Amino acid sequence: MTDAVISILRWLFGKTSFRIFAITAVVYVLARVARKVIPKLPQPAFIAVPVFMIAGLILPSVPRYEFERDALAKFEGKAWVRVVNTMRIGDVTEPLTWLRAPVGSITIIMPHDAIEEGVFRQVTMRYEQEPTILIVEPNCSLSRIIYASPDAKGTVRYTSASPSKMSDWEKTWYCEHDWSKEREALRQETLRQMKEITK
Repeated sequence: MTDAVISILRWLFGKTSFRIFAITAVVYVLARVARKVIPKLPQPAFIAVPVFMIAGLILPSVPRYEFERDALAKFEGKAWVRVVNTMRIGDVTEPLTWLRAPVGSITIIMPHDAIEEGVFRQVTMRYEQEPTILIVEPNCSLSRIIYASPDAKGTVRYTSASPSKMSDWEKTWYCEHDWSKEREALRQETLRQMKEITK
């Protein structure tokens, strides 16, 4: 219930709501001017109200769909990256998302570098949040895993004192996939970038 109230307040006082009212006001004024020229046109309110309703349905959700488009585009054509999880997220105050909730969270995994095997980089991007970056060291033979992440100063530190037991989804992500193609693709990309620098 609290989330719903917060969402409604965000809608009422957010930038998008002002855009909706601004668009409606402009349409209303234009309709009044047009009606003076063409008296047979409908009353301005009959034009402005549908515009307000359509804008209210569409505009608040546009940034969500832009996030989905941009996030997925970041990894398109990058053979060293695997998208392992996506989550569609809507909002109670955004009816457009009731029809099709956009991707609001995406997790990718890639080899940490082209040489060292068994170390990965896991990145999770979420709508309106900073990306979460983790360095992951899975031990598939022992079913153990340990994570590290950069601190506020950018220094990478382990998030726990020792490895923990792998969950089923961690086994699926890290152990049940042959990462040789991704590692080779990253190696080729690294070589390409080095050639670009030395040109």
